[in-house]
Amino acid sequence: MFRVAKSKIERARELTSEIDALINTTPPYTYCLETDTNSGQRATFAKKNINALDKVVIRCGDVFHNLRSALDQAYFESVSAHVPEKSHGALQFPFSKSKEKLESTIKSRLAHKVNSDFAEVIESVKPFSGKEGNLLLNLIHEVNIIDKHKLPIPTGEFTRISSHQLCSQIPDFPKGINNCGFGQNGRDVVWKGKFFDVKTLGEIVPPTNHLYHKALDVPVGLNFSFPNEGYFQPVIETLNLMSDEIERILELMAGVLPRET
Repeated sequence: MFRVAKSKIERARELTSEIDALINTTPPYTYCLETDTNSGQRATFAKKNINALDKVVIRCGDVFHNLRSALDQAYFESVSAHVPEKSHGALQFPFSKSKEKLESTIKSRLAHKVNSDFAEVIESVKPFSGKEGNLLLNLIHEVNIIDKHKLPIPTGEFTRISSHQLCSQIPDFPKGINNCGFGQNGRDVVWKGKFFDVKTLGEIVPPTNHLYHKALDVPVGLNFSFPNEGYFQPVIETLNLMSDEIERILELMAGVLPRET
């Protein structure tokens, strides 16, 4: 049962593994030290690797598509045998803008034609917007709609960086900076340095012959940010939880289908 839908979830998990590997081998965001040997100015800043980010973004979009498609595929398989072919166009997994409209939305998608238990299962997973709705499920739905026009772009998560970590790698980093936010500005901390060893400054920034960038060994996460939902969580964790949730919903649906299907 749900062979095609399960294959789509499997593909979503494969893509998530690809994304995880990309993040680890070619991070979309790093935290760097900049040194200007002419002026003596040094600064720390967040740096975006746009090519690496593009690869992650495209795969994230594909994960969302596969998970939403798995829902629709399983729903169609569940309901299509119980309605005339002319009604098949209505057979998409129901999503409602509000809790109050959910019952009518489910009915418009003909879930009740299977049996009352099936309709109740769909209602129980809370596919509606708002605080009481199923957040992960609705993000899959909403992002899938957004992705038709604009791919979901993960953001760098720099809150785990501390001045202590930077001091351990940058001997002349200003001491006593405890409340600085990292990764939020073009340049987070700027100071005057002395006695540069060119061998330790990193890579020169073309076309200059005096500006150097060096990636620092500090934790930079990659998070999905959905401000309207108050959501800011790691990309890999989010995608895995979404796949788990779709699998759970398919199991619930399968459990109440009539034996003959």
